[in-house]
Amino acid sequence: MEKQQLLKFGAFALRADQSVLELDGKVVSLTPKMFDTLLVLVKNQGRVVEKETILREVWPDSFVEEGNIAFNIRQLRKLLGDDAQSPSYIETVPKRGYRFIAPVSALSETDPAHCGDCIEVDERRRGVSSIIILGIVVAILFLTAIIPGLYLLQNDPDSRFPVLSNAFSIEKLSTDGNIYHAVLSSDGKNMVYTHRNGSGKQSLWLRQLETSNSIQIIPPSDHFYGGIELSPDGETVYFARGSQTGPQTDIYRMPVRGGLPEKVIDSTQGWISVSPDGGQISFVRCPYEDENYCSLYVADSATGANEKKLATRPKLIRIADNQISPDGKKVAFAAGQSRTASNEFGLYEVDIDTGTERPLTNERFFNIGYVAYLPDQSSVLMTAMQRPDHTYPIWQVTLSDGAAKKLTTDSECYSRLTLDKQAGLLLSTRVTPDFRLFVHSLGTPASPPVAIANATTASFTSDGKLLFSSLMSGNAEIWSANADGSDQRQLTNNSSGDAAPIASPDGKLIFYASDRNGILQLWRMNIDGTEPKQLTSEDGGYPLAVSPDGRWVFYRSGLNGTIRKADSSTGQEFAVAPDLGRRMTVSPDGASIAFTRNEGGSLSLHVYSIVEARVIKTFNIDQPRSNIVQLEWTRDSGKLAFILTDDKRENGRLMLQDLNAASPVQIADLRGDSFAEMPALAMSADGRSFAVIRGNWKHDAVLIRGLK
Repeated sequence: MEKQQLLKFGAFALRADQSVLELDGKVVSLTPKMFDTLLVLVKNQGRVVEKETILREVWPDSFVEEGNIAFNIRQLRKLLGDDAQSPSYIETVPKRGYRFIAPVSALSETDPAHCGDCIEVDERRRGVSSIIILGIVVAILFLTAIIPGLYLLQNDPDSRFPVLSNAFSIEKLSTDGNIYHAVLSSDGKNMVYTHRNGSGKQSLWLRQLETSNSIQIIPPSDHFYGGIELSPDGETVYFARGSQTGPQTDIYRMPVRGGLPEKVIDSTQGWISVSPDGGQISFVRCPYEDENYCSLYVADSATGANEKKLATRPKLIRIADNQISPDGKKVAFAAGQSRTASNEFGLYEVDIDTGTERPLTNERFFNIGYVAYLPDQSSVLMTAMQRPDHTYPIWQVTLSDGAAKKLTTDSECYSRLTLDKQAGLLLSTRVTPDFRLFVHSLGTPASPPVAIANATTASFTSDGKLLFSSLMSGNAEIWSANADGSDQRQLTNNSSGDAAPIASPDGKLIFYASDRNGILQLWRMNIDGTEPKQLTSEDGGYPLAVSPDGRWVFYRSGLNGTIRKADSSTGQEFAVAPDLGRRMTVSPDGASIAFTRNEGGSLSLHVYSIVEARVIKTFNIDQPRSNIVQLEWTRDSGKLAFILTDDKRENGRLMLQDLNAASPVQIADLRGDSFAEMPALAMSADGRSFAVIRGNWKHDAVLIRGLK
């Protein structure tokens, strides 16, 4: 009789064989490394576990520093409700390691999968059973001999589904990069999709796949579509829609062939699913509170009545896409966080009636995009990024054993997934980056901008050279170049993501963000890319500025958005300011933080004094339906440069706000392009030029007929 061992402490229970932590019988969400760290401590209850032992047990095949342990311990204490100063569970033993101090009891329970072994049988019944089993074996061998494909068929259940058994085949359904959401009807004949036109307005369409005829369901508007779904009979479309500035969307329903939208649910995140009988809809709502950061719900699809909360996650853990199972009894959903660039996203399933939750796989991911059940509920397909791949392949998770395997091996980023009822067709959207770094002159007359490279972040060195992170090599790497685009050099080359480079004032060092040790931290290297070294170990993030003397590197925490600083030599870390708002950036003199707010359509720019710990200046931007997408200090710390766009992040203008003036002035016209919300504006030290990144993500629909 096979036994499972439970390690119980307080209201918690560890299931080592399943890598699961439970609180009062409900599964608690935590990363694999957090679980492994806790397991090592619990198994050594009452004994000091040296840091070297934890590193050896938790990271056996990786080189990581002690800061990774400290990060996991902090996260575990939050999860357990523990206090480092007065611990109930995990005690810090200075200069040595950690000790688990709570009482632990080891219990065994019978594995339900083997309960048949508990039945007593006599020898005569065993003999009869043996004869029956022998006969079955002979019959199977005989059938296998005369029908060669039978054995293979029984061991390849995916052969029942054409999209999994057919050779890889893909058909492009769009090429303009503006189909953000697309869903397939259950009969595989129609596609409903959103489309963004040249003016940034979005509309809803129905396309007949056989004829390619398209019918507009909802005309273009300034609304943002967060997600769409079709009823099982294909006659009703559900969509989540809101303002371009968000962050919440409302769910509407309307007949596919025309009619008026009817709002059924408000304040959601856009991930929606309709049950096979059409009676229920699942959705996500995120209040962003400490104990209820995001929650998964179901409700009546026709009216939105009878809301029922199925699962909740605490602060920083978001719930993403979800789908109701083919039998209508469960919901598969993705949950986790990507702020630290580590694999902390998981796939889960919750029972609608009981609320019982379980992980569908022990595999973890940097992010999970969308999920879709196979018709027989044997597997879930999903799009997910798992470092160091830096793509979103399509995965299959087998529900019987939790095994996860990639179905696509190309370098494409797949997003939305929907299957027809026979799993003969798979509709997906593919996402590709389309960003370019340009350098503009502010001279008179201004010369045409110079296109430098594909890039996502950029900065100037004190001598006028450019540092930028680029996807040219397949994943984010750091490059340098002259301001005219010449002498481009790749400075990093590894399977991790290296981004957001800035140089020290003396031009000798580069500070940047990297996840090469499995979690986002601050790194430094020489200006030529040599001697890379991890700088922070506790709370890493994205560098923003280096103090004039070069001692301090200011950065924004990837985990919680706060501003911190680290000693550029020792890596010692200190908190500087809380998360104040959007596009926070530190002045070159290290004295101030600038940030923006857009509340109720009122756009404002703020300056926060680090020494005084308060906002000392506020500038109201009197530009209706506008948005600040990129923000940067001038080198003298006396002015703020920012790109002001319309609410669709298009038609940009470079503005300059003197801290002693009442209003900003326009210094460059950047209309005619779109701008991503990323740290992609840089001013040269002499103030004569600026670098900006223009572009966006392109979304196109594809129809997949085979993945083998």
